[in-house]
Amino acid sequence: MMYRIGSDKQWIPAEFVTIDKDADLPNYSRTTGILYVNYQGLGGVNLLDSQGNYKNQYVTNGSSWRYFAKATINGREMYKLGGDKQWIPAEFTAGFQNKSGYYQVQYNQIQPSIYAPGYNLGYNYEGVKTWLVMRRLGTYAGYANYNWATVNAVKNFQASHGLNPTGIVDLATWLKLGFIKETWYGIDSYIAPLGAGKNASREDHINAMINQAYKYLGKPYIVGASSSPDYGVDCSGLVLQALYAGGLNPTSISSTQHAHPGNEWNSRVLWADPKLMTVPLSDIQRGDLVFYYEPGTRTIWHVALYIGNGQVIESWPPRVGISTLRDYNRSIIAGVKRPFI
Repeated sequence: MMYRIGSDKQWIPAEFVTIDKDADLPNYSRTTGILYVNYQGLGGVNLLDSQGNYKNQYVTNGSSWRYFAKATINGREMYKLGGDKQWIPAEFTAGFQNKSGYYQVQYNQIQPSIYAPGYNLGYNYEGVKTWLVMRRLGTYAGYANYNWATVNAVKNFQASHGLNPTGIVDLATWLKLGFIKETWYGIDSYIAPLGAGKNASREDHINAMINQAYKYLGKPYIVGASSSPDYGVDCSGLVLQALYAGGLNPTSISSTQHAHPGNEWNSRVLWADPKLMTVPLSDIQRGDLVFYYEPGTRTIWHVALYIGNGQVIESWPPRVGISTLRDYNRSIIAGVKRPFI
Protein backbone atom coordinates (compact mmCIF):
# COMPACT_ATOMS: atom_id res chain seq x y z
CA MET A 1 0.00 0.00 0.00
CA MET A 2 1.27 3.46 -0.93
CA TYR A 3 0.32 7.08 -0.30
CA ARG A 4 0.74 9.70 -3.01
CA ILE A 5 2.38 12.84 -1.58
CA GLY A 6 2.97 14.89 -4.73
CA SER A 7 3.24 14.10 -8.42
CA ASP A 8 2.76 10.65 -9.90
CA LYS A 9 6.42 10.00 -9.12
CA GLN A 10 6.10 10.79 -5.40
CA TRP A 11 4.71 7.87 -3.43
CA ILE A 12 5.64 6.60 0.03
CA PRO A 13 5.08 3.06 1.39
CA ALA A 14 2.35 2.91 4.02
CA GLU A 15 4.62 1.13 6.51
CA PHE A 16 6.66 4.33 6.80
CA VAL A 17 3.67 6.59 7.40
CA THR A 18 1.85 7.57 10.57
CA ILE A 19 -1.58 9.08 10.03
CA ASP A 20 -2.38 11.94 12.41
CA LYS A 21 -5.86 11.02 13.55
CA ASP A 22 -6.30 14.34 15.35
CA ALA A 23 -5.64 16.64 12.40
CA ASP A 24 -9.36 17.26 11.88
CA LEU A 25 -9.89 18.64 15.39
CA PRO A 26 -10.94 22.32 15.61
CA ASN A 27 -8.02 24.79 15.71
CA TYR A 28 -5.55 21.93 15.38
CA SER A 29 -1.90 22.84 14.87
CA ARG A 30 1.24 20.75 15.00
CA THR A 31 3.55 22.66 17.30
CA THR A 32 5.94 21.67 20.00
CA GLY A 33 7.24 23.14 23.23
CA ILE A 34 7.56 22.56 26.95
CA LEU A 35 4.68 23.09 29.36
CA TYR A 36 4.54 22.96 33.14
CA VAL A 37 1.60 21.50 35.02
CA ASN A 38 -0.10 24.08 37.24
CA TYR A 39 -2.77 22.24 39.21
CA GLN A 40 -3.79 22.87 42.82
CA GLY A 41 -6.11 19.88 43.24
CA LEU A 42 -5.34 16.41 44.57
CA GLY A 43 -3.90 13.61 42.50
CA GLY A 44 -2.83 15.59 39.45
CA VAL A 45 -4.53 16.41 36.15
CA ASN A 46 -6.59 13.65 34.54
CA LEU A 47 -5.70 13.45 30.84
CA LEU A 48 -8.31 13.18 28.10
CA ASP A 49 -8.53 11.55 24.70
CA SER A 50 -9.29 13.39 21.47
CA GLN A 51 -13.05 12.96 22.07
CA GLY A 52 -12.82 14.65 25.48
CA ASN A 53 -13.15 11.48 27.58
CA TYR A 54 -11.11 11.17 30.77
CA LYS A 55 -8.55 8.33 30.63
CA ASN A 56 -7.52 8.10 34.31
CA GLN A 57 -3.94 8.90 33.39
CA TYR A 58 -2.55 11.67 35.60
CA VAL A 59 0.25 14.22 35.48
CA THR A 60 1.34 15.87 38.71
CA ASN A 61 1.56 19.54 39.62
CA GLY A 62 4.94 21.08 38.82
CA SER A 63 5.99 18.40 36.35
CA SER A 64 7.18 19.41 32.88
CA TRP A 65 6.19 17.80 29.59
CA ARG A 66 6.86 18.27 25.91
CA TYR A 67 3.72 18.86 23.87
CA PHE A 68 3.33 18.06 20.18
CA ALA A 69 0.09 19.72 19.10
CA LYS A 70 -2.68 22.10 20.14
CA ALA A 71 -6.40 21.84 19.44
CA THR A 72 -9.85 22.67 20.76
CA ILE A 73 -11.74 19.68 22.17
CA ASN A 74 -15.34 20.21 23.32
CA GLY A 75 -14.70 23.94 23.55
CA ARG A 76 -11.53 23.63 25.66
CA GLU A 77 -8.03 24.49 24.50
CA MET A 78 -5.85 21.38 24.84
CA TYR A 79 -2.21 20.34 24.47
CA LYS A 80 -1.25 16.91 23.16
CA LEU A 81 1.39 15.20 25.31
CA GLY A 82 1.65 11.89 23.48
CA GLY A 83 -0.84 9.66 21.69
CA ASP A 84 -4.43 10.54 20.85
CA LYS A 85 -5.41 9.64 24.41
CA GLN A 86 -3.08 12.08 26.18
CA TRP A 87 -4.44 15.61 26.06
CA ILE A 88 -4.21 18.13 28.91
CA PRO A 89 -6.50 21.18 29.29
CA ALA A 90 -4.61 24.44 28.78
CA GLU A 91 -6.05 25.90 31.99
CA PHE A 92 -3.87 23.48 33.98
CA THR A 93 -0.63 24.46 32.26
CA ALA A 94 1.90 27.24 32.60
CA GLY A 95 5.12 28.28 30.92
CA PHE A 96 8.66 28.08 32.22
CA GLN A 97 9.22 29.41 35.74
CA ASN A 98 12.37 30.12 37.72
CA LYS A 99 13.15 28.37 40.96
CA SER A 100 11.76 29.81 44.17
CA GLY A 101 13.94 32.54 45.65
CA TYR A 102 14.82 34.06 42.28
CA TYR A 103 12.95 36.54 40.12
CA GLN A 104 9.81 34.90 38.83
CA VAL A 105 8.93 34.95 35.14
CA GLN A 106 6.05 37.30 34.35
CA TYR A 107 3.40 36.42 31.80
CA ASN A 108 1.58 39.76 31.97
CA GLN A 109 3.11 42.95 30.58
CA ILE A 110 5.56 44.50 33.07
CA GLN A 111 4.70 48.06 34.10
CA PRO A 112 6.93 51.07 34.97
CA SER A 113 7.90 51.13 38.64
CA ILE A 114 9.69 53.13 41.37
CA TYR A 115 9.12 56.50 39.64
CA ALA A 116 6.07 57.44 37.59
CA PRO A 117 6.58 58.46 33.95
CA GLY A 118 6.59 62.19 33.22
CA TYR A 119 9.07 63.29 35.88
CA ASN A 120 10.79 66.69 35.77
CA LEU A 121 14.48 67.09 34.96
CA GLY A 122 16.96 68.88 37.17
CA TYR A 123 20.58 68.88 38.25
CA ASN A 124 22.33 65.48 37.94
CA TYR A 125 19.50 63.78 36.03
CA GLU A 126 20.48 61.55 33.13
CA GLY A 127 18.76 59.49 30.45
CA VAL A 128 17.08 60.13 27.12
CA LYS A 129 15.13 63.26 28.07
CA THR A 130 18.23 64.88 29.53
CA TRP A 131 20.15 63.92 26.38
CA LEU A 132 17.51 65.56 24.17
CA VAL A 133 17.40 68.76 26.25
CA MET A 134 21.19 69.12 26.33
CA ARG A 135 21.43 68.60 22.58
CA ARG A 136 18.69 71.18 21.99
CA LEU A 137 20.43 73.76 24.21
CA GLY A 138 23.97 73.02 23.03
CA THR A 139 25.35 71.79 26.36
CA TYR A 140 25.82 68.16 25.35
CA ALA A 141 29.47 67.12 25.03
CA GLY A 142 29.15 63.34 24.98
CA TYR A 143 27.86 62.74 28.51
CA ALA A 144 24.14 63.13 29.20
CA ASN A 145 24.33 64.37 32.79
CA TYR A 146 22.26 67.46 33.63
CA ASN A 147 25.17 69.65 34.75
CA TRP A 148 25.32 73.26 35.95
CA ALA A 149 25.86 74.50 32.42
CA THR A 150 22.55 72.89 31.51
CA VAL A 151 20.83 74.35 34.57
CA ASN A 152 21.95 77.83 33.53
CA ALA A 153 21.03 77.24 29.88
CA VAL A 154 17.55 76.13 30.94
CA LYS A 155 17.15 79.22 33.15
CA ASN A 156 18.11 81.50 30.27
CA PHE A 157 15.75 79.69 27.91
CA GLN A 158 12.89 79.89 30.39
CA ALA A 159 13.45 83.59 31.05
CA SER A 160 13.45 84.36 27.32
CA HIS A 161 10.23 82.39 26.74
CA GLY A 162 8.06 83.78 29.53
CA LEU A 163 8.58 80.86 31.93
CA ASN A 164 9.66 80.89 35.56
CA PRO A 165 13.49 80.53 35.37
CA THR A 166 13.91 77.59 37.74
CA GLY A 167 16.49 75.66 35.74
CA ILE A 168 14.20 72.63 36.01
CA VAL A 169 12.62 71.20 32.88
CA ASP A 170 8.93 70.54 33.46
CA LEU A 171 6.31 69.73 30.84
CA ALA A 172 5.75 73.41 29.99
CA THR A 173 9.47 73.92 29.36
CA TRP A 174 9.64 70.68 27.39
CA LEU A 175 6.91 71.91 25.06
CA LYS A 176 8.54 75.32 24.64
CA LEU A 177 11.76 73.54 23.67
CA GLY A 178 9.83 72.12 20.73
CA PHE A 179 9.22 68.60 22.00
CA ILE A 180 5.79 66.99 22.25
CA LYS A 181 3.72 65.86 25.21
CA GLU A 182 3.66 62.24 24.04
CA THR A 183 7.44 61.89 24.33
CA TRP A 184 7.49 63.55 27.77
CA TYR A 185 5.60 60.55 29.10
CA GLY A 186 6.37 57.96 26.43
CA ILE A 187 10.15 58.00 26.83
CA ASP A 188 9.76 57.25 30.53
CA SER A 189 6.96 54.72 30.27
CA TYR A 190 8.50 52.39 27.69
CA ILE A 191 8.83 48.81 28.89
CA ALA A 192 9.86 46.22 26.30
CA PRO A 193 6.90 44.02 25.36
CA LEU A 194 7.02 40.41 26.48
CA GLY A 195 8.68 38.29 23.84
CA ALA A 196 7.67 34.88 25.19
CA GLY A 197 4.09 33.92 25.94
CA LYS A 198 2.23 31.25 27.82
CA ASN A 199 3.86 27.81 27.64
CA ALA A 200 7.13 29.28 26.42
CA SER A 201 10.30 27.35 27.22
CA ARG A 202 13.38 28.62 29.01
CA GLU A 203 15.05 28.94 25.62
CA ASP A 204 12.14 31.04 24.37
CA HIS A 205 12.65 33.51 27.22
CA ILE A 206 16.38 33.72 26.55
CA ASN A 207 15.70 34.31 22.85
CA ALA A 208 13.21 37.07 23.71
CA MET A 209 15.82 38.77 25.88
CA ILE A 210 18.55 38.62 23.24
CA ASN A 211 16.19 39.64 20.41
CA GLN A 212 15.24 42.77 22.35
CA ALA A 213 18.88 43.68 22.90
CA TYR A 214 19.58 43.34 19.17
CA LYS A 215 16.99 46.04 18.47
CA TYR A 216 19.40 48.59 19.98
CA LEU A 217 22.39 47.69 17.80
CA GLY A 218 24.09 50.84 16.54
CA LYS A 219 22.17 53.15 18.89
CA PRO A 220 24.28 55.66 20.84
CA TYR A 221 25.52 55.10 24.37
CA ILE A 222 23.45 57.41 26.59
CA VAL A 223 24.25 57.36 30.28
CA GLY A 224 21.25 56.66 32.53
CA ALA A 225 19.05 55.70 29.57
CA SER A 226 16.71 52.71 29.41
CA SER A 227 13.92 53.43 26.96
CA SER A 228 12.74 52.24 23.55
CA PRO A 229 14.98 51.19 20.64
CA ASP A 230 14.18 54.59 19.09
CA TYR A 231 16.91 55.93 21.39
CA GLY A 232 20.22 54.88 22.87
CA VAL A 233 20.88 53.17 26.19
CA ASP A 234 23.74 52.56 28.59
CA CYS A 235 24.98 49.14 29.66
CA SER A 236 22.51 48.41 32.47
CA GLY A 237 19.71 50.15 30.57
CA LEU A 238 20.18 47.73 27.69
CA VAL A 239 20.24 44.70 29.99
CA LEU A 240 17.15 45.93 31.84
CA GLN A 241 15.01 46.24 28.71
CA ALA A 242 16.27 42.82 27.58
CA LEU A 243 15.20 41.33 30.92
CA TYR A 244 11.78 42.95 30.58
CA ALA A 245 11.33 41.36 27.15
CA GLY A 246 12.31 38.00 28.59
CA GLY A 247 9.68 38.34 31.31
CA LEU A 248 11.80 39.31 34.32
CA ASN A 249 11.27 42.44 36.39
CA PRO A 250 14.32 43.03 38.62
CA THR A 251 12.63 45.22 41.21
CA SER A 252 15.92 46.42 42.70
CA ILE A 253 16.08 48.83 39.75
CA SER A 254 13.74 50.16 37.05
CA SER A 255 13.86 51.95 33.72
CA THR A 256 12.40 55.13 35.23
CA GLN A 257 14.62 55.04 38.32
CA HIS A 258 17.74 54.64 36.18
CA ALA A 259 17.69 58.26 34.95
CA HIS A 260 17.27 59.75 38.42
CA PRO A 261 20.32 61.10 40.29
CA GLY A 262 22.48 58.46 41.95
CA ASN A 263 21.30 55.55 39.81
CA GLU A 264 23.80 55.60 36.96
CA TRP A 265 25.60 52.53 38.28
CA ASN A 266 22.69 50.10 38.27
CA SER A 267 25.11 47.43 37.07
CA ARG A 268 26.36 47.36 40.68
CA VAL A 269 22.84 46.90 41.99
CA LEU A 270 22.20 43.99 39.62
CA TRP A 271 25.50 42.40 40.62
CA ALA A 272 24.54 42.57 44.30
CA ASP A 273 20.97 41.33 43.71
CA PRO A 274 20.51 37.90 45.38
CA LYS A 275 17.47 37.16 43.21
CA LEU A 276 19.78 36.71 40.20
CA MET A 277 21.72 33.44 40.45
CA THR A 278 25.52 33.66 40.44
CA VAL A 279 27.20 30.98 38.32
CA PRO A 280 30.87 30.20 37.59
CA LEU A 281 32.43 31.82 34.54
CA SER A 282 33.40 28.31 33.42
CA ASP A 283 29.68 27.49 33.17
CA ILE A 284 28.66 30.59 31.21
CA GLN A 285 25.65 30.07 28.94
CA ARG A 286 23.82 32.06 26.31
CA GLY A 287 21.55 34.58 28.06
CA ASP A 288 23.78 35.08 31.11
CA LEU A 289 24.80 38.54 32.37
CA VAL A 290 28.53 39.27 32.52
CA PHE A 291 29.82 41.83 35.01
CA TYR A 292 33.17 43.59 34.79
CA TYR A 293 35.49 45.31 37.25
CA GLU A 294 36.98 48.70 36.56
CA PRO A 295 40.70 48.10 35.93
CA GLY A 296 42.79 48.54 39.06
CA THR A 297 39.76 48.30 41.37
CA ARG A 298 37.22 45.82 42.66
CA THR A 299 34.37 48.08 41.57
CA ILE A 300 31.69 46.93 39.13
CA TRP A 301 31.53 49.34 36.21
CA HIS A 302 29.93 47.40 33.34
CA VAL A 303 27.43 44.66 32.49
CA ALA A 304 26.87 42.88 29.17
CA LEU A 305 24.59 40.14 27.83
CA TYR A 306 26.27 36.92 26.71
CA ILE A 307 24.98 35.72 23.33
CA GLY A 308 27.18 32.64 22.92
CA ASN A 309 30.32 31.81 20.93
CA GLY A 310 32.47 33.99 23.17
CA GLN A 311 30.51 37.16 22.35
CA VAL A 312 28.40 39.71 24.22
CA ILE A 313 26.00 42.41 23.17
CA GLU A 314 26.60 45.57 25.17
CA SER A 315 26.26 49.31 25.31
CA TRP A 316 29.76 50.72 25.52
CA PRO A 317 30.72 54.18 24.28
CA PRO A 318 30.07 55.27 21.63
CA ARG A 319 27.27 52.80 20.77
CA VAL A 320 25.56 49.45 21.26
CA GLY A 321 27.46 46.64 19.56
CA ILE A 322 28.72 43.05 19.56
CA SER A 323 32.07 42.40 21.25
CA THR A 324 34.20 39.54 22.45
CA LEU A 325 33.75 38.42 26.03
CA ARG A 326 36.95 40.26 26.94
CA ASP A 327 38.64 43.15 25.18
CA TYR A 328 41.11 45.92 25.95
CA ASN A 329 38.54 48.20 27.61
CA ARG A 330 36.94 45.61 29.87
CA SER A 331 39.13 42.61 30.40
CA ILE A 332 38.51 41.85 34.08
CA ILE A 333 35.36 39.77 34.59
CA ALA A 334 33.92 40.00 38.09
CA GLY A 335 31.42 37.21 37.57
CA VAL A 336 28.32 35.91 35.86
CA LYS A 337 24.62 36.02 36.76
CA ARG A 338 21.96 33.76 35.27
CA PRO A 339 18.48 35.31 34.84
CA PHE A 340 16.70 32.12 33.72
CA ILE A 341 17.43 29.02 35.77
